[in-house]
Amino acid sequence: MRFYGQKHPIAAEYRDFPVPLERIRPLDAARAAEGYAALKDPANIEALGQAEKAHPNAVCYYSPPFLADLFGLIGAHIRPLLAYDIVETYYYARLYGTGDQLGLHTDRGGCFVSVSVCLGYDFSPLFPEGSAWPIGVLAEEADGAGRPVTFGLAPGEGVLYPGCAIPHWRDVFLGAHCGQAFFHWVPAEPGRFGAFYGDPDKQG
Repeated sequence: MRFYGQKHPIAAEYRDFPVPLERIRPLDAARAAEGYAALKDPANIEALGQAEKAHPNAVCYYSPPFLADLFGLIGAHIRPLLAYDIVETYYYARLYGTGDQLGLHTDRGGCFVSVSVCLGYDFSPLFPEGSAWPIGVLAEEADGAGRPVTFGLAPGEGVLYPGCAIPHWRDVFLGAHCGQAFFHWVPAEPGRFGAFYGDPDKQG
């Protein structure tokens, strides 16, 4: 399987600042459920929720304050897995709905170090309790093709991955709702990554 999109030029820096592709569990079930409830809270949806054309059934949140503490918790969880220090850029969350999907893509420069965490699900007859909505990634092969790898995430589980280099996607979601949060960092090397501090390429 090949990716025909364009990777961010900063992807060349992974030679010196590698990011492992790894399943992690940074949150316990109670903390994940608390975050999921916050995504579904009508007051938060009214005050902070946004719409995206790419995800017509989703409520989207850019750096919502009710998940701010998770940024620090997850950063502390992944720092021992990296050979360098990191600087927070931004985080994002979506409450997906039935029929949402994520096309094959790589991320912008502020997503050099990325973690996607599942906060919770509301199930459906087509997505019964205990199911997981997989995130797929193309692990790079020597011939330039990608080896598809999928991670079915339970609440509290996540994937650490190099967001600017590894194409990733999700197939159509068949559940009622899924709460997912995305946390992003760059290496603490201002001479090489300072241009991405503060997420200057913010979209939307």
